[in-house]
Amino acid sequence: MKNYFKKFSIMLIMLLAVLGIGTIQNGNVANAATVGQQLTQPEDGWKRYDDTDSKIQYSQEFINTTDGGCYNETLHYTTNKSNGTISFKFYGTKLRIINPLYLGYSDKIQITIDGISDYYTETTSKSALQMLLYEKTSLPLAIHTVNITKIDNGSFSADFHLDAIDIDKDGYLLSSNESISLDKSSMDLVVGDSQSLATTTTPSGATVNWSSSDESIATVDSTGKVTALKEGQTVITATTADGLTATCVVTVIPKTAEPTNPDPSDSDKIVNIAHAKGDNTNNAGGDVTIIFHGAADTILSVVKTADVKEVWVGDNFTYTIVVTNTGTKTAKAVVVNDPAPNHIDFVVNGITTTQGTVDPSSTSKNIIVNVGDIAPGATVTIKIPATVVL
Repeated sequence: MKNYFKKFSIMLIMLLAVLGIGTIQNGNVANAATVGQQLTQPEDGWKRYDDTDSKIQYSQEFINTTDGGCYNETLHYTTNKSNGTISFKFYGTKLRIINPLYLGYSDKIQITIDGISDYYTETTSKSALQMLLYEKTSLPLAIHTVNITKIDNGSFSADFHLDAIDIDKDGYLLSSNESISLDKSSMDLVVGDSQSLATTTTPSGATVNWSSSDESIATVDSTGKVTALKEGQTVITATTADGLTATCVVTVIPKTAEPTNPDPSDSDKIVNIAHAKGDNTNNAGGDVTIIFHGAADTILSVVKTADVKEVWVGDNFTYTIVVTNTGTKTAKAVVVNDPAPNHIDFVVNGITTTQGTVDPSSTSKNIIVNVGDIAPGATVTIKIPATVVL
């Protein structure tokens, strides 16, 4: 009997040792805690950040203090005479808030994750430190924005706290002022063509890695240059070292086969450039570009003149552009593009045309007039007021 109890005691000690080993693994608690329990170390699969981490942002009402019972012996808090906000971003799928509990602390604290609000309390009938007060799991694996604000003041002078936060073991915090964006959210490319994407990052100059969701459709190099390979759609992603991402949807369309002996058709685009005489600023120098659709025997002529021979800085005068269809076919969708010569500013709101409208993108340095269709023998006159500048 004596040996039996001895053997039983040894077995009990071994069982407790096994349980102890199962409870702590590499400094992490292995068992699953629930809200309201003390949690002095992160559990297995979690990682802890102290309240002093520079990536956690506090409003000016917060006070940083030390407390031997808190995680790493540090704590942030506000008084019951002020509110305050805690903000941070993290990459992961789950979040825990570790805080002290005490009678008289705030009983309503709002936590907002990606715009969705929830609530927890810091008040209890007993005082306790490093308590699991809030838990959110099953978030999508992504970057999440968190804001924590006190709703109700407590009766105790220090009533709103942050001791630590736990997130995924493989997750991480991000600086709140970090960002990345692309100059295009979508892009259309013809097979064989290339186009570059540009990033804007905060802080500027951040390292960016590029990837394509389907490299058989389009690839992207280390500079953001996208090359179309075959018809389809892919997503180009730019990622910072901290995991921030920006995307562009790239649609690749097939290359249109060109006929060996194309026949003229109404879809042909013809560009007519008229070189006006004169090399002084008061003369009609520069090129007027006419773009229209029509058959090969559709011919447009353009004449540009000025109504003065000599001008000085500050003088006003008028250019006249006359476009005539001298062919036998209608010129369709005619567009007149006139860049200003040196030392000349166009007066956009004074432009008149006998047909069509002035394009809203026109500036003092470049005029675009959407004339429309011009029938054979028809003429369109455009008058452009101008001012001589230094």
